[in-house]
Amino acid sequence: MSGTAGPPQGGPFVYPQAYPLKVIGLAAGDFAAHALRLVERAAGAEAVEPVTVRESGQGKYHSVTVVVVLQSESQRLAVYAALRSDSRVVYAL
Repeated sequence: MSGTAGPPQGGPFVYPQAYPLKVIGLAAGDFAAHALRLVERAAGAEAVEPVTVRESGQGKYHSVTVVVVLQSESQRLAVYAALRSDSRVVYAL
């Protein structure tokens, strides 16, 4: 199709940007703090909004949302790599 705009050069994201990450893991008292530490350490930046936590319907899992300002695609990929390598993280979005 002519006239259809594609994503910007270098990927679909424009940096810097506030980027929300959703980290899901087994419910534990310190999972939210653990997820926050993982994201901040991998991103090299502090969260820019308070962390939000949602419990699954059965209470088995916690979904933690952390928003950090990312400066580059490589930084975003590094955060996801750190989350994937952590044994307490079940899923990351």
